[in-house]
Amino acid sequence: MAPAQILVVEDENIVARDIERNLHVLGYEVPAIAASGEDAIDKAVAIHPDLVLMDIRLRGRIDGVSAAQEIGGRLAIPVVYLTSYADDETLHRAKLTEPFGYIVKPFEKKDLHATIEMALYRHQTQMTLRSLALADELTGLYNRRGFLTLADQHLKFARRATRGCSLLFIDVDRLKQINDTFGHREGDHALITTAKILRQTFRESDVIARLGGDEFAVLAIHSDDDSTRVITARLLEHVRAYNARRDHRYEVVLSVGAVRFDPMRTCSIEDLMISADEALYGHKRSKRKP
Repeated sequence: MAPAQILVVEDENIVARDIERNLHVLGYEVPAIAASGEDAIDKAVAIHPDLVLMDIRLRGRIDGVSAAQEIGGRLAIPVVYLTSYADDETLHRAKLTEPFGYIVKPFEKKDLHATIEMALYRHQTQMTLRSLALADELTGLYNRRGFLTLADQHLKFARRATRGCSLLFIDVDRLKQINDTFGHREGDHALITTAKILRQTFRESDVIARLGGDEFAVLAIHSDDDSTRVITARLLEHVRAYNARRDHRYEVVLSVGAVRFDPMRTCSIEDLMISADEALYGHKRSKRKP
């Protein structure tokens, strides 16, 4: 089993390096060190570590508590607080984020190890229970409930951070024809194949879901202004690459509708989904034209 990856968030460089050395001795990997709340959020999105050790008191606009709220709530990454002192109000805010533990500085290596292992175990247990309710049984992607839950959290963060993102609605064309010609087992295989193509196309931090039937959705995080075209083109290129293999009895054909979320405008996930659905059917209509 690969060692757990731990993101260290500490604005005192000497302390951060000491924590890093201790973690290496204990058998963990430290893919990055962040010195601010903003940097911690960006690195958590990019790396998606197994756990974050978060100093409560950080310099800058975003303190450790606010950063932990974003990382834990939006990315579902467990956070353990590092603290030597905090006022009552800050500690109260920290408790509301439901951290996976506290480590008081200075600490003993055995206490650090015990706290991390307990946090990792609790998180794995929680994720297993959550996946039973939020995952699509056939494809392993999020189901509609999981998508709406996570997408709503992502949009709230995007609005606060004034960062755009893109929503894609995807339909598997001719699924009924596949079912009628080759049987429903082959139809299920077409859905599973589509899920694999989506995982290949999008990042781990993006929210990928099967909404039901032949309908899929992706919320692509931190996309640029013109990236809906780029993302859609990349997805369709992966579909073409799959179909070019010719080791299957039919081609996978997708219709795609993509819209961009503007953090400066008032828009709910439901509003965005309506716009993406309209874009999807616009793509379907365009393919029917002679």
